[in-house]
Amino acid sequence: MAALLLVASVIALGRPADAATCASSVGGGVAPPASVPAGIPGFHAAWYGQSGYMSLCPGDRMTATVAYYNSGSRGWVQGRLGEVAYLGTSGSDPGQDAATILGGDGGFGSPNTGWARFNRPAVQPAAYVGPGQISWFQFVVQAPTTPGTYRVSIRPLIEGAQWMEDYGVFWQVTVLNPDGTAPAPTPGDPRGLSFAVGAGVDARSNADVHEGIDRVAAYLGGSVGGDRSRAATAHINVGTGTETYCCLAHLDGLDIVTSNTEWVSPRAVAADTWTADTERKELSAHEYVHVWQGEVGGNACMLGPRWISEGMAESLAYRSLVAAGLIPQANMDTFTKRQLITASTHPALAQLETQWPDSANPYSVAYLAVDRLLAANGPLPLRAWCEAVGRGVEWHTAFAQAFGEDTVTFYAQFEAYRSAYLR
Repeated sequence: MAALLLVASVIALGRPADAATCASSVGGGVAPPASVPAGIPGFHAAWYGQSGYMSLCPGDRMTATVAYYNSGSRGWVQGRLGEVAYLGTSGSDPGQDAATILGGDGGFGSPNTGWARFNRPAVQPAAYVGPGQISWFQFVVQAPTTPGTYRVSIRPLIEGAQWMEDYGVFWQVTVLNPDGTAPAPTPGDPRGLSFAVGAGVDARSNADVHEGIDRVAAYLGGSVGGDRSRAATAHINVGTGTETYCCLAHLDGLDIVTSNTEWVSPRAVAADTWTADTERKELSAHEYVHVWQGEVGGNACMLGPRWISEGMAESLAYRSLVAAGLIPQANMDTFTKRQLITASTHPALAQLETQWPDSANPYSVAYLAVDRLLAANGPLPLRAWCEAVGRGVEWHTAFAQAFGEDTVTFYAQFEAYRSAYLR
């Protein structure tokens, strides 16, 4: 058993020449438990060990192995719908029946690594697995090109009949830097947040939502006095094509619509700014900040005054990606200046308390304003402001307490700064 758990194969796929020093590897396997249930009426499966987590060079592949013990009273029959056992994608990452960037059959944006389907890593290899017997499932994962840590969760099922027991089985895949060194770990999913992934969501969008939320949640926890923790849900769906917005937050979670044009072709993307995938991470992070606002300060923080609520979400989302090295700070300035220069209207910041004209590119105005607020004291005062208005403190009073100046003074200073910033 131990020997089998350690077996893994690696295939280098077009690795760049400067990555020649990188070497993929697999950690030690996980042995089976001392005892497992048996003879449970119907279809059942007990986890029975797996090969180790992987450290892969960008683009490399490796075979994962997991054993399941048939703990039920019915056998698993290959090729017979309603009796054949498969592994299915599960957990929060990528989600039950969802596509993943770590493997698949090429469908819904998954890489073609020979899976049974985009959301079915493997089918039982033996023609029949009877009660008390063990089935060894194997499937290939492929490392994305961006260094970091990734997960794929699995759960066994009888295709066409039922899902079997969920033991929380997953593989963690660390994608190494091209020189073979380990990257900084990508944060995991935040506490209290579940993911509901709808049918047809592509693998890349799913991964972008997870990473954007995970990175900003970690940033909130480390730099803004703590993350949120109440139960909330991130809904990711393809949509009907009638949705006005790609991304929307509410007190109990957020919604991402992957068919919306703002998600498909984000306006921030350019050769001198960042990629579409990075901007999708920001869009997801932005909405998660709104959920955080709602938990910290209720609707008073989450919904207004608008330049503060939206500017806070923009600033914290982008700061989390800058801190992670996904966006150079210089590129942020390039994008922000372009947005302000190309705006066809230029309302004063005070007007953006209640108005939000698209012609003004208001998100960038709000981002710059909040960025100025945080220049001296960092992001912690944002939390203090949210908590105060959440307790019922009038927002101008809360502003002066949190930031050390009244809004009239700040507005005057900001307009002077904006004018100088654009020269």
